[in-house]
Amino acid sequence: MDHAIGPRRGRRSLDADPQRLSRLTLRAALKAAAAALATLTLLAGTAAVPLHLAAQTSGPSGQTSAHEPGQAPAQALIQVPPQILPSDTLMELRLVDGSTLIGRIVAVEDDRITFETATGVRVEFARNQIRSLLPARGSLVDGRFWPEDPNRTRLLAVSPTGRSLPKGEGYLSAFWIFFPFVGYGVTDNFTLSAGTPLIPEVIGRVIYLAPKLRVLGRENMDVAVGVLALLGTEALDEGSVGIFYGVGTFGSPDHSLTAGAGWAYAWGGGDPWVSNEPLIMVGGEHRVGPRTKLLTENFFVPGESGALLTGGMRLFGERLSVDFGIAVAAGFDSDGTPWFPLLNFVWNFGGGR
Repeated sequence: MDHAIGPRRGRRSLDADPQRLSRLTLRAALKAAAAALATLTLLAGTAAVPLHLAAQTSGPSGQTSAHEPGQAPAQALIQVPPQILPSDTLMELRLVDGSTLIGRIVAVEDDRITFETATGVRVEFARNQIRSLLPARGSLVDGRFWPEDPNRTRLLAVSPTGRSLPKGEGYLSAFWIFFPFVGYGVTDNFTLSAGTPLIPEVIGRVIYLAPKLRVLGRENMDVAVGVLALLGTEALDEGSVGIFYGVGTFGSPDHSLTAGAGWAYAWGGGDPWVSNEPLIMVGGEHRVGPRTKLLTENFFVPGESGALLTGGMRLFGERLSVDFGIAVAAGFDSDGTPWFPLLNFVWNFGGGR
């Protein structure tokens, strides 16, 4: 997509020859990306989920107790089910002192709970020591907890997956730093996203809107349709240009293949136009560690020699993720092989995070 499109330039594109627009769809996106970047330095870090106890004393039967007699907890529980029962469900237990444990409830007696951690250690707590007790967002892999990727609805650069945000969850994204984006799960199947460039005088005075509707959601398969629309902020009545698409993701959130097709369109300021040639995207994700993923998304137009190829990595914590990688424009009529870096920060919120 060409973020440099302003209201007047966008109007000229509506009157352009349709075949020429179709050929320039991918090239325009590449030129806009290259113009927006010079040199970016990546500085990111992640912190592991704390699995320690702040104050522990040995208890009977090989258990550990985090409660000292006569010591009052800092504050009462806020997110604990009214009835707690032993269960094989993997739970995330947070204490009022800030500690977090991942494991299962193995016994409940009066106001005390026995919790077995992912490493097999049993710890006993009083109910008023617990700040929250919720199903863990992740899974155990070889005895180690792998938290859920908070940014699972998107791939490396601009492509969505077929997954949708759960109702009440959202994210704040800064793509290439200069392109902020906000997404929110209106329902479990409908996500609404929007944004505008930070430097409109340089990049373009536009608003980008991206509604997405998941039309099929099954285990290891999600299919969605959506639109990415660009509107000039000084001439909203002149219509918009953009792309509407369909995308499917097949596999688990840790290992999956995503494929989609989109058609460029122009509406307003002239006769409506839709490209006859789709832009094809093929991408995927492969998790290699508790907080690390490899990602790729690649674009091409059938019948054209050029393609935009990307590859990179995602590092993520409970809320924050950072994607970084490289994009290569291969097969275009230009000297050498143009390339540019990719960088994206995402902060997730809502849903008990």
